[in-house]
Amino acid sequence: MRFNSKKDYSFLVIFLFVFLLYAAISFFSIMIEKDFTVLIPFSIVLILLAILFYGLLKTTYFVLDKENLICKSLVFKKTISYSSIRKVEKQQGLYAGIKFSTAWKGLIVSYNKYDELLISPENEELFIEEILSRIEENKS
Repeated sequence: MRFNSKKDYSFLVIFLFVFLLYAAISFFSIMIEKDFTVLIPFSIVLILLAILFYGLLKTTYFVLDKENLICKSLVFKKTISYSSIRKVEKQQGLYAGIKFSTAWKGLIVSYNKYDELLISPENEELFIEEILSRIEENKS
């Protein structure tokens, strides 16, 4: 079963912040250098960042297969076996750790002894229900 990643305002806010920062740097570079060719590297970097952000939004998803939770984003992939998952809970407050998330808030998957991962499936309730049932199936 596949769950797409939830998308919220946070990606847009981050992209707008980076865009405005690059726009300000470009403006001051033009004012100092009096040359519009400085816009070329800034434009290239901004286009590459836009492609990166778009790619993150389109390629981040979570798959529940028979034995594993698979988290994928761009070229990164994390596989967690159901037998190693200790708990799945909604995020409370800020989270500092590994994230496979395109939203500010999500679910924290605790696995192994000390490992945690923040994910953001679109339908959190269905995801929790499905993963808990698969964990129970794996135990028996």
